[in-house]
Amino acid sequence: MWHFLAQNKQVAAMLGLLSAAALVTIILATKGVSYAIADNGKEETEDISPVAHIFSTYSLPNTDKFMPSIGNGHVATNIFSDTVYMNGLYNGQGGYSHRARIPGWANIRLNSTLTHHPFSPVYSLDTREGVFKVRVDRDRSVVTQRIYAHRYYTRAIVNQIQVDSKTHYDPNFINQEIWIAIKLMPGEKSKDIDFHEPTPEIIDGRTIWHSCGQTMESEDLTYQPLPVEVCAFWTSVPDHLVVPQHGSRVFTFAMTADTNKTLARLELVKVLQEDGEELFQKHVEQWRNLYHQGGIDIEGNLELGKIVNGIWYYFLSSLPSENSHQPLGRFYGLSPTGLARGGTFEDYEGHNFWDTETWMFPSILLLYPKYANQLLQYRLNTAYVAGQLAKLTGHKGYRFPWESAYTGVEVTQPCCPDVATYEQHISGCISYAVRQYLATTRDEAWLEHGGCDIVTNIADFWASRAVINYNTGLYDITTVMGPDEDHKNVNNSVFTNVVAGYSLYLAQYVSCLCKSYYMAKDPDHYADIAWSLALPYDVEHDYHPQFSGYERGEEIKQADAVLLGFPLQYAINESTRQNDLTYYESVTRDNGPAMTWSMHTIGHLHLDDGKAEATFNKSFEGFVREPFKVWTELRRPDSGATNFLTGMGGFLQTLIFGYAGVSIHLDRLVINKPTLPPHTTKFTIRGIKYLGANITLEVKGNSTKISVVSMDDTWPLMLFDGKHNISLASGITVLLPGPGPFTIHSEPWKNCKLPADIIGQNYLRPIGT
Repeated sequence: MWHFLAQNKQVAAMLGLLSAAALVTIILATKGVSYAIADNGKEETEDISPVAHIFSTYSLPNTDKFMPSIGNGHVATNIFSDTVYMNGLYNGQGGYSHRARIPGWANIRLNSTLTHHPFSPVYSLDTREGVFKVRVDRDRSVVTQRIYAHRYYTRAIVNQIQVDSKTHYDPNFINQEIWIAIKLMPGEKSKDIDFHEPTPEIIDGRTIWHSCGQTMESEDLTYQPLPVEVCAFWTSVPDHLVVPQHGSRVFTFAMTADTNKTLARLELVKVLQEDGEELFQKHVEQWRNLYHQGGIDIEGNLELGKIVNGIWYYFLSSLPSENSHQPLGRFYGLSPTGLARGGTFEDYEGHNFWDTETWMFPSILLLYPKYANQLLQYRLNTAYVAGQLAKLTGHKGYRFPWESAYTGVEVTQPCCPDVATYEQHISGCISYAVRQYLATTRDEAWLEHGGCDIVTNIADFWASRAVINYNTGLYDITTVMGPDEDHKNVNNSVFTNVVAGYSLYLAQYVSCLCKSYYMAKDPDHYADIAWSLALPYDVEHDYHPQFSGYERGEEIKQADAVLLGFPLQYAINESTRQNDLTYYESVTRDNGPAMTWSMHTIGHLHLDDGKAEATFNKSFEGFVREPFKVWTELRRPDSGATNFLTGMGGFLQTLIFGYAGVSIHLDRLVINKPTLPPHTTKFTIRGIKYLGANITLEVKGNSTKISVVSMDDTWPLMLFDGKHNISLASGITVLLPGPGPFTIHSEPWKNCKLPADIIGQNYLRPIGT
């Protein structure tokens, strides 16, 4: 990506002091998008919670960067932000496209002076319930604010303020009522959406406001001739709430947003008709259902357990709800900083990159394959635009843009044309994600409804990019850029050529799977090209130069050639892989992203060379910001993009594909050398989905076992433990002896021959490979 060109920006605002009325109020007042919550001089504060899924603090970070988000895949916001974003809502033409800001009509604040009052508010993010809470224990009452993006009423962001009176009587108070001052802080008018003046109406005795407007600029007039209309509804917010001296009460406020005005209104009405506690429980139930499907449990290492829980929370917050009151619209992908961010250059403007398929997709696929399907569907929905881009650049098939958003056209910022021009490996990364999806699901319906087409057309693109070099007998792919963005316009990038080769081989394989309903022209020709794609290799040093002409000693930005070992799992000698890791660790610059060290960790674990813990620590230390486990793209003291889902995705892969030893292949799932992460006593991955089966993998210090929760009769599974084949069935538990490898497999899929997956051969491909 292009973040190394971005300039870090940080704005803080002074915390306003209130008058004597604060003696009977609670204060949490702050400014909008970038604000100072606690004037403690610290960007990060301490997480005081002893519970792995709850992050709590007495004082908030003094920058919006490290504030947590709430979201449900349709709408999202940062806590105490004056901005709401909606899935698929963008404004700006071409490279200026970015998430369109909706004013924060959900940003309701309790008012008080934290520094001058005896109260000690506790701020908590509960990742299991998907809610942010503020709790203030006062003399006469306990006030709790709950803020959440409803997981069932998915157009809604909900604020609930619960006031619980204390029983004792204080004669010093003449007015026995409890007053709580609150304020709605939506921020300035949107510069992205031309909202009309808000209009009030009375519904069931409550004043409701709404405003509709259109985005200012279309992303591309060819594919989006008209702007997008969006409507928001929200409840009127009084200056204060009044509660009797005794008892308790819950006040519910909400905001909804959608491109359909009627739907947004109906959703708000339904939310307000619900009993307050039942409304919250419906939301919590959806989150509990998600975590019941899968997750990673860490015992013995609270810090690591919290980090993992935070990652899954932030991932799922940006993914659509599985069960919603109103039907969901089209999904527009998972961007590097999630749905709650993306209005600025610094947060990648909500665009989709290779980050989705390479860094986030694999872990999501293994635990939540339905979401993996939706991520691929975004690519299918924009494939025709990728076809036009290939034509414009003189190639065949589908060339996916480096950055895409609403329409699927190239939306890379004008500042950074090189990445848009050269980082063509994204098309190969999409094909590789498809490969993994097919390997774990064998989803015939997906193939029939676009999968065959996208695989074949990506192969057509690479076939048109590969040019025979008669001096070497190999095909060259020239003028590209690999993941290392410090080197542009290079030839035969090893990463690019391997993903291109995999794309070509996959098209040959899929032509067999799809032959009853999709015809590919001469699919074996794809394999011929892949077989003879150039693969730079230095015999003297037994390593892979990053590209043709790479000179040893040149510094690089991030993991590139080492990605051949993982995630690509390209077949190379152990000595070569060791040399790739050792050499590139010595020339990778210090301020690169976290994913680099995640991949190095996996490499060291696979080689069992004793170096994994050091790189594992580098993969998260300095990137995870307290107290809400928000990841930054760059290590302290820098920050770059936040909340960086890309780095989180690399870290999850370290646990699943490194320490747990899981690997996905077209014909099998392998568990090899499972081991505990540092300073843990138990490591469990719940809900591994493979060919319809639901499997739990549990690793302890002296044992590893798998438990089959459920099976799909379509694909009977066998476990080979090195000596015996064991038939798997629902309810069975198998102890895995030794380090493995252990292989879970089924019968061949349609008896289609697996691809050779070999490149770099300057002789004819043998018949039958």
